[in-house]
Amino acid sequence: MSSRLKWYVGVVCVAAVFALAGLVSRIDVSRLDGAVPVIVMFGALLTLGEFFPIPIRHRNQTKDVVVTSTFAFAMVPVVGTGVAVLAHVATSILADAIHRKSPVKATFNAAQCVLALGAGGLVYTLAGGTSGITARGLPAFVLGAVVFAGVNHLLVSTVVALAEGTSIRTGIISDLRLELMSSALLMTLAPVAVVVAENSLFLVPALVSPLAAVYLASKGWAGAEEATERQRRLTEQEQEVVKRLQEADRMKADLLATVTHELRSPLTTILGALQLLELRNHKLSPEQRLEFVRMGLRQGERLQRMIEQLLLAARFERSPKGNGIHTLRVELDASELVRQAAEEAQTRHHERAIVVQANGALPVRAVHDAVSQVLANLVDNACKYSPEGHPVHLSGTRSNGHAVLAVEDSGPGVDPDDRDRIFERFTQLDDSSHRGGGVGLGLFIARELARSQGGDLLVTEPTSTDGARFELRLPLHKVS
Repeated sequence: MSSRLKWYVGVVCVAAVFALAGLVSRIDVSRLDGAVPVIVMFGALLTLGEFFPIPIRHRNQTKDVVVTSTFAFAMVPVVGTGVAVLAHVATSILADAIHRKSPVKATFNAAQCVLALGAGGLVYTLAGGTSGITARGLPAFVLGAVVFAGVNHLLVSTVVALAEGTSIRTGIISDLRLELMSSALLMTLAPVAVVVAENSLFLVPALVSPLAAVYLASKGWAGAEEATERQRRLTEQEQEVVKRLQEADRMKADLLATVTHELRSPLTTILGALQLLELRNHKLSPEQRLEFVRMGLRQGERLQRMIEQLLLAARFERSPKGNGIHTLRVELDASELVRQAAEEAQTRHHERAIVVQANGALPVRAVHDAVSQVLANLVDNACKYSPEGHPVHLSGTRSNGHAVLAVEDSGPGVDPDDRDRIFERFTQLDDSSHRGGGVGLGLFIARELARSQGGDLLVTEPTSTDGARFELRLPLHKVS
């Protein structure tokens, strides 16, 4: 329990001890003559009420309302407040013991009974209430019942709010309307119980019949409401599953169309080059034949890269954390990897200026091929999207215990809303003027490779006004 809850429970229990002592000391023994059957009868009904709470649906939740308040306050005009409180406390402790509640809860519940019923009985007496129920004493009975229900609600709502860590004011107000309605309905039987007890005690159990009818009706209604709510949730879940299946079918169709188109493009070029070589072999010069062969090789390499990407993506799908893919890590200098990536990219992109900035060693534990593949992918993308004559920048820096290997271009950039989407499988942005073919797996594979090394791949704000900046972040390795 929190310290506030402990203090509250302690104060309530101490106050109840003093209140109980005062009530017991004022018990009118003369009123107990012949009152034992009344005490036993009402005590039995109090105990019975603890085990058959009336379920009421409220705010999509079922709230149990016990009927003990009816018979607890009905004892006040018959045997006095002190005896009524003792009977109420005894039945509360007995019920909590049978329900195996903790000693703290049982003690607080007993203290709650003392304070609530004691306050209601005190108001009843001060308002002119006497033994039995008369027309003149009925206002006093109503006023005492209201105080009894109000104090009971205040004590319970406060302890619940403190236990849940919510606002006490909100806890009191949220269920106040339900509490007033349920208490009013139950307390209307209390004066009837008093009148019946004064005239024929053994007719008092007949009052259980309307309460039983309310209990059965409320239980059935609450059960029906819960069944309806469960059915509604199941329907929503089924609709969500159908939507996901439809979306999966749509994505599958789009994927098939995309992959088929992208694989067909290099394959068509290869077949066209071979057919021209076959049909016009004797009419072509050696240089022309060599150019057709080179064209076929380039498109064959492109086709090979696409197939390798599909296979690698499938491996990541089977092993989301990269288990079994580049698992042998060694100590590396990330700055050296940046320089190597720039040199290798320069051989692939002769016309492009590639600027490298890497000062100082950046020790990391990673797989050389995995990091190199990520950097190569990022540099190739940067060269593809940057306008002619604009350089591509590579850098290696430290930040918050990580080596940050950045690749920045001067292209159209990436919209903030797309910075997560571009890492999804088979995703390409809709800017057709900058698409260079592919199945949309490059960045997905790059991020999965980065995460398989304990790092991550992010799109961040570029240092210039234009372009995109990709950062491969790897944890720095502490060299002993």
